[in-house]
Amino acid sequence: MAGEFFIAKKYFFSKKKVGLISATAFISISGFAIGVWALIIALSVLGGFEREVRDKILSFDSHIKIESSLGEGISDWEELETELSGLANPIAIAPYVMGKAIILKDEKQSVVVLKGTNETGLSEVSKLSSSLIEGNIELEHKDIGGIVVGRNIAERLLVGIGDTVVVLNPLIASSPFSVPYSTRFVVTGIFSANIFNYDDVYTYVHYKYAQKFRRMADKVTGIEMSFEDFNESFQTAELLRESGLDGIKVLTWFDIHRDLLGAMKLEKLGAFVVLSLIILVAAFNVVSSLVMMVMEKRREIGILKAIGAKDRSVAKIFILSGMFSGIIGISLGAVSGLLIIWIQKSYGLVKLPSDIYFIDVLPVELDAFELLAVILVSLTLAFLATLYPALKAADLQPVESIRND
Repeated sequence: MAGEFFIAKKYFFSKKKVGLISATAFISISGFAIGVWALIIALSVLGGFEREVRDKILSFDSHIKIESSLGEGISDWEELETELSGLANPIAIAPYVMGKAIILKDEKQSVVVLKGTNETGLSEVSKLSSSLIEGNIELEHKDIGGIVVGRNIAERLLVGIGDTVVVLNPLIASSPFSVPYSTRFVVTGIFSANIFNYDDVYTYVHYKYAQKFRRMADKVTGIEMSFEDFNESFQTAELLRESGLDGIKVLTWFDIHRDLLGAMKLEKLGAFVVLSLIILVAAFNVVSSLVMMVMEKRREIGILKAIGAKDRSVAKIFILSGMFSGIIGISLGAVSGLLIIWIQKSYGLVKLPSDIYFIDVLPVELDAFELLAVILVSLTLAFLATLYPALKAADLQPVESIRND
C-alpha cells in the first residue's frame, strides 16, 4: 500500500505538465470545495431559521398539550393534573381554555383567539412573560379580569395599560333574543411575539373567566406542560399515550406545528439534493481527469505491470490519485464553511431587515450529523468517480501499453 500511495502522490503532485490534467484537477478540487462550502452554508442558514422558529414557538406554546379525545373538554382536570405531574414530572403544568372571540373598544373591533390560563401558564409553561413590552401578566385585576393582548391588537384598538375592553362570544347569547354574551376586561399587559400572527390574534385571560365566557362550567379545553429540555416531550408523550389514561389525546409541540416544521425539514432536504449536484459535477471532472491521466501514463502502467504489479495495485494508484482531489476539495470547503459560520455566529456580520423578518441577524446553526452527512456523501461521490478510470487502468495489457506508447 505504501508504494501505491507514493506513486499516486507523485502522479497527482507532479510539476510536469501532462496535457490538461493540472487544469482538470484544479477544477475538480474547486468543484468539491464550492459544493461542500455551499452545502454547509445553506444547511446552516436553514438550520438557523429552523432553530429560531422553534425557539419562538416554544416561547409561546407548551411542550405537551393534553386534550379530550372527543373534543368535549376535560371535567376532572384537577385530578388529571395531579396524575400527570406524577407520571411526566414537568417543571410547570397549567390548565387552559381556548376559543374565538371578538374584542371591542369604542367603535373598533378585532377577531381574536382568547386563551384562558393562569400566571403559571404564562410565566413558566409558555414563557409569555418574557415577551411583555408593557405591563404585567396579572390576570385577576380587582373586580374584573385582566387581559394580556398582542401588540398589533393594542395598536388596532388604540388601547394601553389600564384601558377597559369588551370581549364578545358571538356563539353564545345572554338570552334567546339578546345580543351575544359579553364581559369586560382591563388591559394589564401587552406582548410582542414577532412571529406568525401571534401579535394579531392572541389574547390571554384567567381560565376562570374563560370558562364562564365559554359556558364550560368547571371544564377546561386541556392541560399543558413544559419540561427542562423540549426534547423530553417526545419520550414523555409516548409514556403518556401508553399509560392507559382514558379519553385523552397527547400532542407535542411538534405535532401542533407539524406542517410548518415538516416543510422546513423538507426545504433542507431539497437544498441538500440540489447543491449535491455541484459535487456531482466535480466528480465527473475527477473521471475526466483520471481518464486523461491513464492515457498519459499508459507506458508507465505497462512497465509497472511488466515488473509484477497486480491489477489491484494499479487500480489503487488511480483511486488514491483521484481521492486526493476529493479530500483536498472537501477539506477546503468544510473548513471555509465552518469558518464563515463561526464568524457569523460570533459577530453577526450579515444583517436582516427586522421589519420584514422576526430577527435582525442572519441565524446559522449546523448540526454535527448534517456536517457528517455532507462529508460522507462527498467522499462517496469522489470514490465512485475514481472507479471507472482505475478499472480501465487495471485492464491495460503491459506489452501493448509499452509498444503503443
